[in-house]
Amino acid sequence: MKPSASSPVVCIGTSLVDLNFRLNNTPQLHTSNPAKLFRSPGGVVRNIAHHLALLGNPIELITLFGDDPDGKWLSDLCENAGIKTGHSMFCEHPTGTYASILSPSGDLTIGAAAGEINSKLDIEFLSGRANIIKSACLVIADCNLSADGLKWIISFCDSYSIPIIIETVSVAKSNHLNQALPGNILMIKPNLEEIESFGGNGSVTPEQRISYLHNNSVQYVWLSKAEQGSILSDGRKFKTLAAPEVTLKDTTGAGDAATAGWAHAYLQGKDPFTCMIYGHATAAAILECDGAVRDDLSLDLLDKYLQKSKTA
Repeated sequence: MKPSASSPVVCIGTSLVDLNFRLNNTPQLHTSNPAKLFRSPGGVVRNIAHHLALLGNPIELITLFGDDPDGKWLSDLCENAGIKTGHSMFCEHPTGTYASILSPSGDLTIGAAAGEINSKLDIEFLSGRANIIKSACLVIADCNLSADGLKWIISFCDSYSIPIIIETVSVAKSNHLNQALPGNILMIKPNLEEIESFGGNGSVTPEQRISYLHNNSVQYVWLSKAEQGSILSDGRKFKTLAAPEVTLKDTTGAGDAATAGWAHAYLQGKDPFTCMIYGHATAAAILECDGAVRDDLSLDLLDKYLQKSKTA
């Protein structure tokens, strides 16, 4: 599948400002830790939209910006990246913020998100944008939507045969998707912690949880295992892929980039395993920069990382 100019990828979810604190030393609890601060655009679905736009895909972003300087900054960045935001809205709530505490090597120690604005991403807001959603060749939504909002968008896409990818976001937010199931979903990409939201409590293996998702009409489950690579399941077989070799700067946004890479390859008609390779390559590009978005991401840069993965 390849989108035309009249058939955009519609991305639905949150937009945030990321504040990334990289610690100078090993984290110490219950005391102040010296750090360097890096501010960048964020929000899971906004990041995915940004990456896809930089790779040349037509993007419509449906999100909420706070009516404040941060919201104006994010909106301008989106427009500059080629993302259309005409169906997004400014509202009275402040723009959301995500703060991450990173180890000196760039790994996430703990993250915190504040976003009362997300509560306005409700069914009334979504249904008012039905016409643009209906025109999509692919919808990507994140679990900052409520369970009811996810259930509505999954059902809407199913009724118009539009493939939908759901990004789980976090352990807490992935439960929104669990409550919204069953529903026809093209792909979800949980990590080892997030997948525990699916298939019950107790000693349930990741493979059993993946099976549960397939039984609830998820076509592809892409399980991220961080430095151990990832596994893609289509319900019949598993494909594994080693993590890319990188000079790590910052893990923020790597998962969002992987989803964008997978979606980009899918839109070019690549098979699901090749989509994984594109996802890993896009994530590698983000892992080697500060923040969740790499402004120089392009098809040429992606090709360099793809070539690197073939020779690794």
